[in-house]
Amino acid sequence: MMSEEEADRYRTEAEECRRLAEKAIKQSDKEAWLRLAADWLKLAEGAAPHC
Repeated sequence: MMSEEEADRYRTEAEECRRLAEKAIKQSDKEAWLRLAADWLKLAEGAAPHC
């Protein structure tokens, strides 16, 4: 099981991808960054400890 620290890191990566998506000029690049952000968030959900 992964730690909350790892989940936080994944959320940070997702936020960075969202920032890059906002700066992207081409729509295809924006969509790619947003897909990566979603993937990082899925990892974060899987990493967060469940009660």
